[in-house]
Amino acid sequence: MNPLYLALDKAGLIFKELTEHGEIDFILLATDKNGTIQSVDVPSFETLFGDAAVNPSYEALSGSHTFKLGDTLYTMTAEEMGYQQYFDKWKEQGLLI
Repeated sequence: MNPLYLALDKAGLIFKELTEHGEIDFILLATDKNGTIQSVDVPSFETLFGDAAVNPSYEALSGSHTFKLGDTLYTMTAEEMGYQQYFDKWKEQGLLI
């Protein structure tokens, strides 16, 4: 995922936040009209999309992903998880190939 994180960081979409687990990197997904941000922490993003870590391309991220939360194994597309809109935007911005 390093190339993706580097591109997101260069675009100003990575920020650090202090949490109860220490300082964690977050990915800025969107900011609404009143300034409220939508973000995902990098560990959660890696849980959902870790199977695309070797090749974090638009096609790979947009596809189907299998991940485990707790004791349950899920298989979902980026669209089903609500991330496709962000991947589309990143592709438009040239952050994903």
